[in-house]
Amino acid sequence: MWLKMVRSQFPLSFLAMILACAASANACADDEFVSAAKSLSARAFDQNLPCQSVEGWLRAHLPAEYQVVWGEEVTDCGEGTGSAIDAKRDMPLCAEVVVKRGAKTVGYLALMVGTQKRGLLKDGNALYFGYLEHADTKYDFRRLSDVLEVK
Repeated sequence: MWLKMVRSQFPLSFLAMILACAASANACADDEFVSAAKSLSARAFDQNLPCQSVEGWLRAHLPAEYQVVWGEEVTDCGEGTGSAIDAKRDMPLCAEVVVKRGAKTVGYLALMVGTQKRGLLKDGNALYFGYLEHADTKYDFRRLSDVLEVK
C-alpha cells in the first residue's frame, strides 16, 4: 500500500522539485547582477567619484546612523507597465539599495547595471533615481555624487 501511494505521488513531487529548481535558477541569475553592482566602483556610476567600491562609498558618505541594505534581485527600475510594449523594449535592470534608519526606510537608490537584452553593462552604469529623507529634508538624487549634498 505504501509503495502504491509513493508511486502515485512521485510525478507530483517530481514536478514540484523541477519548479523549485527553476525558480532558484532565476534568483541566482538576479543575484549575479546584484553582486556585480556591489563590486563596481562608485566611479562606474558617476565619473566624479573615486574608484572605491560603490558599497564602501555609500557607507562612507551616508550619515553614520543609516544602514545600506541591498535588494536580493534586480528590478526593471520601475519601468515595467505589464503591457505588451514592455516585451519589445530593452528594459533597464537596476540593483536596489534601501537606506534605513533602524526599522524605518529613509531612502532608496536604483543603480542601473544592465538591460534585459544586453545583460550586464561594462560601461554606461548610472544612478537611475534615488532619494533620501534626512533632518526633515528630502533630497532627490539625479547622480550618485548628489549623496554628498546631504547635510
